[in-house]
Amino acid sequence: MKTFIALLAFVTSICQANVERFSITSKIIDETTTVRVSLPDTYTHSSSFSYPLLIVLDGATQFPHVAASTQFLSTYAILPEMVVVGVSTHKRLQYFTPTEHEEFVGRSGQASAFKGYLHKELLPSLKSKYRIAPYYVISGHSMGGLFTSYLALQNENEFNAHIAISPSLWWDEKTLMDTYLSTEQLTQPKRWFLSMANEPGEMNDSYIAMLDALKKKPVKNLHWFSQRFNGETHDSTPLVGNAQALKSLFHNWNAVPEVDVMSLQQLQVFYQHISGEYGYNFPLSAHQYNVYGLKAAYEGKTAWGVEILEQGVKHFAQSEILWDSLATAYNLDNKPVKALSASKQALQLAKTNDSIYLHEITSQNNQLMSKVESLNGVESL
Repeated sequence: MKTFIALLAFVTSICQANVERFSITSKIIDETTTVRVSLPDTYTHSSSFSYPLLIVLDGATQFPHVAASTQFLSTYAILPEMVVVGVSTHKRLQYFTPTEHEEFVGRSGQASAFKGYLHKELLPSLKSKYRIAPYYVISGHSMGGLFTSYLALQNENEFNAHIAISPSLWWDEKTLMDTYLSTEQLTQPKRWFLSMANEPGEMNDSYIAMLDALKKKPVKNLHWFSQRFNGETHDSTPLVGNAQALKSLFHNWNAVPEVDVMSLQQLQVFYQHISGEYGYNFPLSAHQYNVYGLKAAYEGKTAWGVEILEQGVKHFAQSEILWDSLATAYNLDNKPVKALSASKQALQLAKTNDSIYLHEITSQNNQLMSKVESLNGVESL
């Protein structure tokens, strides 16, 4: 187990985000929005695999740390690999509030317009540029958390999961709680994470009131999660809150979080089983093949590990990580010739892609070459 942990740390410890940027001149919210996109580090390992989408509101400040947390957690199969997108609006009060407040006439209550921007402009643009799977997550803080909570209770909403960090649920006499109390069911499974930092007054009171309503009156197809961050302030809580929110929303995502292992068939059954709860059947990603394959190989189920990783390189043929891990699994399964062949493929890809793992892949390749040459020498004697 210790050897496995050491190798897994090498394979997955460094997350390199491929960040791109473009603008959308919106006809719906009368703004030009800057969109920042962080692609998974495995995005180029396949030309066909599609990734779930995570949209982060207030992207100018919140996008970098959410993208980093997503990259890190997904490498260990704690949550799916996702395309992370940051987007901001100059008029948060106007576009993040679901109702017009008498004190802010003309400057509030246009959440429906921002919802239209997301659905009719941003999502189509992203889907035309990137391989996006039909599973969407959205995260917001403060007023942004009010907006994502508003979306969570909307049946006419393409998003599947919603993160609300210190949401401003006090808005307009807790109007969103009235929306919740009048909702009987959602047409599709939705997931909703709410949190609160160490905040007094109306922020805390409205949060408690919403939790009480959630506990007393269940809504069909709504799966909700909540957590307190008493050691955080309103400004600091997004850093911790978003990482915990993602872990909560995908709390049962890792098929084998402890020392147990699964075969490829068992993994496929596991993810088919949880698809009903999520409303989407997620295919295994590159990092999942890597984590589960290496773990099985190092826990003594080398045939399982080989099968998982062989399937992995079929779907992600350009992944030097998977080819290198397959070489490791073949070696543990006492198949050094196959191991060397897989290692050569890993080394070729690592050089072509200028991989950050080139040194480690070269090292294993040299070890396997020496091993095979030694075995050939013994046979010749």
